[in-house]
Order: sequence, then C-alpha cells, then structure tokens
Amino acid sequence: MQNVKFATVLAAAGMAIGASHGYARDDKPSKDVASGVVLQREGLAAEQIKLAKVIAAAPDKAMKQCGLAGAMGELHVRVTSSTPQMVLLPMPQLTDGQVPICYAISGTPADAVTEYRLRKNDDGTVAVEVRLAGKKQEVGIAWSAVVLLSGHAVTPNRTAAKPYRTATPCVQSEAAEVKKLAVAIFPESGQAKDYAATIQKHIQGMKRAARPRSLDAAGILKSGDNSICTANANIASALMRSKGIACRSVAVVPVTAQRLEMHRVAEFAERDRWIAFDPSSLQIDIPAKPWQNIVMAKSTIKDEEAAMKPRMGVMVGCPYGQEVELLTPGVTLFGRDFFWTTAKPLVEFDVSENATRLAAAAWAHSLDKGTPGSFKAATAKSAIELIDSLKTH
Repeated sequence: MQNVKFATVLAAAGMAIGASHGYARDDKPSKDVASGVVLQREGLAAEQIKLAKVIAAAPDKAMKQCGLAGAMGELHVRVTSSTPQMVLLPMPQLTDGQVPICYAISGTPADAVTEYRLRKNDDGTVAVEVRLAGKKQEVGIAWSAVVLLSGHAVTPNRTAAKPYRTATPCVQSEAAEVKKLAVAIFPESGQAKDYAATIQKHIQGMKRAARPRSLDAAGILKSGDNSICTANANIASALMRSKGIACRSVAVVPVTAQRLEMHRVAEFAERDRWIAFDPSSLQIDIPAKPWQNIVMAKSTIKDEEAAMKPRMGVMVGCPYGQEVELLTPGVTLFGRDFFWTTAKPLVEFDVSENATRLAAAAWAHSLDKGTPGSFKAATAKSAIELIDSLKTH
C-alpha cells in the first residue's frame, strides 16, 4: 500500500510542474524532421467522435494483461499572432510489441487548424506537427487512439546503447554527487535489474529540501523533490550511466485511467535488449509489463542536449519532444488544463504474434499514406476479430 500511496501522490502532483509558462523558447527544434505526410481528415469527423466516445465510456481501471487500450488527450493554446503557428505533439509509437491501431485528431474551432503533418524524427519515431491558422484565438486540440499492447516484439528496439552511457546536460552521470550516490546504492549482485530496484527505492525515500528550479539529475538531487517524473527519469538515467549502463527516459501514458500531463519512465540496455522500469514507482515491476504504458516518445542524445536550453511551455531539464513543443513564437499554452492525457483498457485478450505482425504492417502503411488506421479494428473484442478486421482493412 505504501507504493500505491506514493504513486498516487506523484501522479496527482508531479506533472503539474512539468510545463511552465515562464521560460523563453529555443526556436530551433533538436530533432531533424524531414517533410512528413499530411494526416488525412476528410470524411472522418463522425468516426473520430465515435472513437472518443468509446474510449471515454470504458471503465476507469488499470490494464492487467495484453489487449487493446484506448488513449486520449487535449491541448489548449492561445494564438497571439496573425501569422500561421506550429505546435509539435508526441503520439503513440510503433515500437517493440506496441502497435497503434488508429489515431484521430481534431481542432476547435474547426477552422483553427490548417493541417496535421506526421513528422518522422531522426530516431525513427513519429510526432504530429499541428499547423495553426494565422488568427488570434484560443484553440483546443483533441486526440484519441487505440493501441494494441502485445508481448511480441515484432518491431524490436535496436537503438545503439553506446551513446546512452555518457553524460549529457540533463543526465549528469559524471557529476560528483551522482557518482557518490551510485557507489552508495549499487547492489552487491551487480545486476542492472537489481540496481533499477534500488534506484526506485532511493527516489521513493528522497525528502524535499528546496524548491526544484530545473529537472536535470544534478539539480533535482540537490532539491530532493521526488514528485516530478521527468526529474526522476533523469536521475535514474544518470545513476545507470555512472555505472556504465546505457539508460534513457521515455515519455508514456500509463494505462491506469489516471489523468496526467504525461509520465516519464526509463529504459536501460542489457544484453542487446532495452528494459523499461518506472523510477517514480507508479508501477514497480522490473521490467515493466508490456500492457502498463503506451509509449509516446523516447529521448535521444540530441533531445537531452536541448533539455537545458530554455524554451516556452517546458521546464528546464525536460528532454525535447516529450511534451508539447511550441515551434513558433506566436503561440502559448492556455488555461489551467492546458495539456492532459489518459489511457485505459478497452478489451484484454491473448494477443498472438500473427495479430501483432498484421497490426504492425497495417499501421506502417497508415503512416506512409497519412491515413488514420482502422476504426473497425479498434473496436475488436477478441484476437480473432482483430485479425479479421485487419485483413479486410
């Protein structure tokens, strides 16, 4: 119960500080984004509304096994310029055994958004660039998705481990305080999995000594604040790297029906495999179960290098691309509920490797063509029904 209580407090309070209105923005994104495909919208309004209703109506509970999960979120911005503006949003990724089935996004007012463009980042992940009309107004952007969470890694994580063993501006693995702590809590077994567990335990026991001014590992260790998942992921990555273990942060939406801004976990490399765990103990399993989180973005070294450069809407120390990125100066986050996400189970069933492969092929095709995926497959109630829907899509 202690871990549950700790995680509940963390989820409620930890994300609120993750986006601040008081920082200037670095106008140059850290990701090399080539011109991407435009996401098709014509004739899909009714299907999008239906999808959002299906997800909203699902029971508020945590996912307990593989199957289909529904995710949704909103962003609220104010356009302060009469010229077109741009915002970058993370979205569910095709990675490991996670496969998006469909994705819908819309703006309010209806003419506030001129285009949604899928941007393939230099690390192979995909984000959504939202192009806003040149009109001074308040804009709401809502998205919803259905994601297949499977134990079959048909798109394995082949990220090279070596770059993630070195220090970066927000993951200061060579800092004296980090190295000292790493020596103190490194387990006798020398196993990375056991080390991850001791990192969880240490973070859970941290006591706040001062208000955090940034989310980088060294800065948050001085603060002692353990309520911010971004900072906890940076600490975990720094401690792992201090012992020569490759590690990085990952932005996720936990499938727990909790309403969060976004959540950060970490993943470390071991024997050519990346293993996820939650330094904040929202979920204590090591490795994390494949159905526990929907992966939205994975930090790269470039993202970490940009983390300490002040930018609008994100607190210093947050790796680039794990939150909303305001790409142009004439747009700001708006309102108290400016950015939120949530995810919950729709249907749980044993997912076959065949179903995962079919879904992955279908989603790769959707990304290439800019189509939203299969709304029919998103409402499947079993593995057989899912496969049939994908075959006829």
